[in-house]
Amino acid sequence: MRTFLLAVFLLAACSNEEEIKKKVAAVQQQADDQAAKAKQEAQQKLDDLQKQIDQMKSDATDAKSKLDDCMSKVQSSADASGKSTDAALAAARSAFKEEAHVELANVNKSMAELGPKSAKATAKAKAAFQKALQPAGAQQKAIASDIAAWDSATLDSFKSVKAKFEHDLAVLRNTVRAAKATLPATP
Repeated sequence: MRTFLLAVFLLAACSNEEEIKKKVAAVQQQADDQAAKAKQEAQQKLDDLQKQIDQMKSDATDAKSKLDDCMSKVQSSADASGKSTDAALAAARSAFKEEAHVELANVNKSMAELGPKSAKATAKAKAAFQKALQPAGAQQKAIASDIAAWDSATLDSFKSVKAKFEHDLAVLRNTVRAAKATLPATP
């Protein structure tokens, strides 16, 4: 907006058509440079998020592998000492938490990818986008609470804790999809 006002002021102050063209070209170049810089920063943030997600996926795969090993040990030695059961339960909790963090990171990445798209949208589309994303903060808090619930989960409560997490994650994904639907399609 400032750039536009500056351009109008410069147009009014100049009498020579050639000077006007040069100044308009300079203002346009400045706006193009700013847009390119913003796009580059957004891409860098997305690249950083992708690196984090890839690392979390790797960690989750390792944790899931450990979880599978621990769960098979728990099943094969159900009558073993309480210490080994507690250790397996702790490993399972950790693995489920790692997997939950990866899932949440994927949804957060999807939300982050919508930022640059919303910047290019009309004011009406931006308002609809922001309104559609309003519940996301509370939904992310609910998911964080679900992840924290793994710390106190028992073998008997694993299914219910996991079901609540999956439900809350699905609700957040639906919110992101609804927000994405408010933005114009990009070619």
